[in-house]
Amino acid sequence: MVNLNNSGNVIMTQAPNLDFVPNVEMPNAPNLVRPNTVRPNTVRPNTVRQLRARAEFHARMANLEAKIRAEEKARERAIKNAVKKAAAKKAEEKAREKAIKNAAKKAEENARREAVNRSKAEATAAKAAARAKREKSNRNIAAAKKAAENAKKAVEKAKKAAENAEKAKKAAENAEKAKKAKKAAENAEKAKKAKKAVENAEKAKKAAENAKKAKKLAANAIVKNVDNKFKEIQTKTNLSKTEKNKEGTKVYRKASLKLHPQRPGGSEESFKKLGSIYSNFQTKIGTKVRVEQELSNENRPR
Repeated sequence: MVNLNNSGNVIMTQAPNLDFVPNVEMPNAPNLVRPNTVRPNTVRPNTVRQLRARAEFHARMANLEAKIRAEEKARERAIKNAVKKAAAKKAEEKAREKAIKNAAKKAEENARREAVNRSKAEATAAKAAARAKREKSNRNIAAAKKAAENAKKAVEKAKKAAENAEKAKKAAENAEKAKKAKKAAENAEKAKKAKKAVENAEKAKKAAENAKKAKKLAANAIVKNVDNKFKEIQTKTNLSKTEKNKEGTKVYRKASLKLHPQRPGGSEESFKKLGSIYSNFQTKIGTKVRVEQELSNENRPR
């Protein structure tokens, strides 16, 4: 029940007793805590070692992957730089060839122009000389002399231009020869690499054949070893048929793990040989006959 006092505060009357009495003893209460429930260390040492080894393994794998990624990026960067360098070198060679051709063309045009100028100067000199001879005046004689000098200079210029044109032409021819020689060298290098690739392919083929022969010899050795073990088991007089069959089965299973076609050192041929000598072994010790007899009795019509 809730009431208000004179000050207007809430007071509770007939409230339940909320006093709590601690440490109440229960003499007949069962012990619910088992002795082995609380352990000082719930994580076993082996588990800790396994977790630590797993964490170290993942850390090594992460470092290895990071290293591989870094190497791949460096390789890609090196390839890109090599491609750029080769492209720049090729562009430089093309520019050099173009410059040589342009120089040869320009020198040829210059030689042609100087030859025309020489012809004009010679014609002018001839006219001036004829006029001076005809009129015999000092002025005409001086003009003829000057025209002759100009013609001589024009001849020298034309000669020099022709020499430069010949040099430029020779340089262009040499550049073309160098280009062809480089191309021939590249083709020879490609042919050499192709020959080397063929030789490597032959070596790889021969190595594969040798590996195949070695694999076959190893498989035959395993089969021979199993056959010898089967013979040893057959000669043991202190073992029963069941015990001999048990030991022989162990030998067969161990060898079959090596000679199975899906294993690296196995093949279908060697696996069939192993099965054949195992079948002969069972026949000789009598276990296979007994099993076949039981099956035949079981399947006999009644």
